[in-house]
Amino acid sequence: MSNTQFKETDENNPKAIALFDKIWAALEAELGAASLTFPREIFWLNGAPGAGKGTHTGTIIEVLGLKTQAIVMSDLLKTPEMEAIKATGKLIDDETVIGMLFRTLTKPEYRDGVVVDGFPRTAGQVACLKLLAKKLGELAATNPAKFFPPKFAILMLYVTEEESVNRQLKRGREMKEAGLPVRETDIDPEKTRVRYQVFATTTLEPLQSLAGVFPYVQIGSLGSIPETRENIRKNLGALKR
Repeated sequence: MSNTQFKETDENNPKAIALFDKIWAALEAELGAASLTFPREIFWLNGAPGAGKGTHTGTIIEVLGLKTQAIVMSDLLKTPEMEAIKATGKLIDDETVIGMLFRTLTKPEYRDGVVVDGFPRTAGQVACLKLLAKKLGELAATNPAKFFPPKFAILMLYVTEEESVNRQLKRGREMKEAGLPVRETDIDPEKTRVRYQVFATTTLEPLQSLAGVFPYVQIGSLGSIPETRENIRKNLGALKR
């Protein structure tokens, strides 16, 4: 599995274009060009570890009026090799992640709209997200009866570093007490902090570059679960279907 990550979020970067074209060509070869229809709306949900994405996804789906469950990136990336990489707090390479996600997004059940939990996470993924919007716009312009113009929004659940670390460790303790499998990044304070730092240095800045490209909604998640749910309802009102 080659590492194709790179720093630039610019969709005009030759590396980004080459990566996107390779992934798109593979999908066309596997599924056929006519089958590459994507959802009408995609809400890209992100946040630091412990920000509450899993806890609050149901509320987000309800507020947005969607009918399908979220696509959770961590659930797509479950091979032993990928699990070993994630156990260190690091990220899977862009080509693998993007290819698996794009293939999943073409499934008919997501046609009317979906939340994607945990993407984009790197500059390369951000650049390919921009290229996906461009590609879908071109397809919709040439065949509006079959393809939808892209309607994307970025949703960011916000917590501080200390809160992120504390929540990860709390989750690890609770799972251990319940006799459930626990990953090292939820019980080792150093690895827990590394996981937050990977998010801060690799994910947060590229994501923020999308603020002028797509609707970008930051939702405070520092409070209690009811408080965060209320923040979600307040902040996502403008995006309701």
